[in-house]
Amino acid sequence: MESVLKLIQRTDCAAVQENEEQKQRLLEEIKEVVRLIACNDNWFEQESDENLIDACIYQREELYSRYRYLLKAARQQGVNCTPFTKSISNG
Repeated sequence: MESVLKLIQRTDCAAVQENEEQKQRLLEEIKEVVRLIACNDNWFEQESDENLIDACIYQREELYSRYRYLLKAARQQGVNCTPFTKSISNG
């Protein structure tokens, strides 16, 4: 019985560590999307070609969709992303 309890404890520890790694990867991905949104905003402000302005807009919509998806995934996993939600408005 004792060996079974030790095995369960080791398995639980491994699961907790894996969960923390997933949360960290999710946070890194959110940070990257925030960075890409900032780059897109900068590009949009400097662009003068009509076709490239359209490209900026489409890319921005894609980035915001991805950002919303990642925030939803973070909430479901119990990740606190408050600093990120304040830095980006919906559009």
